[in-house]
Amino acid sequence: MNSKTKSLIRHILTGLGSVLVFFGISTMTDAIQYISENLDIIWEAGLTIVGFVTTLYGFFRDRDRLDPTPEVSNE
Repeated sequence: MNSKTKSLIRHILTGLGSVLVFFGISTMTDAIQYISENLDIIWEAGLTIVGFVTTLYGFFRDRDRLDPTPEVSNE
């Protein structure tokens, strides 16, 4: 994620937090502030989870290779 994208996301989160404070929903403000401060860590955690899921999908996609008794031709 480049710096312009990070900046845009932080501005959106700041604006969302301001709107929530304006409407009196201050309990969500702490969560938005936490996300805004730790955006890089959250992004990396998301990428790690996506990578793990795609690895599992790729591993289990071809179930024939997991067959414990391979077919042997007796010619």
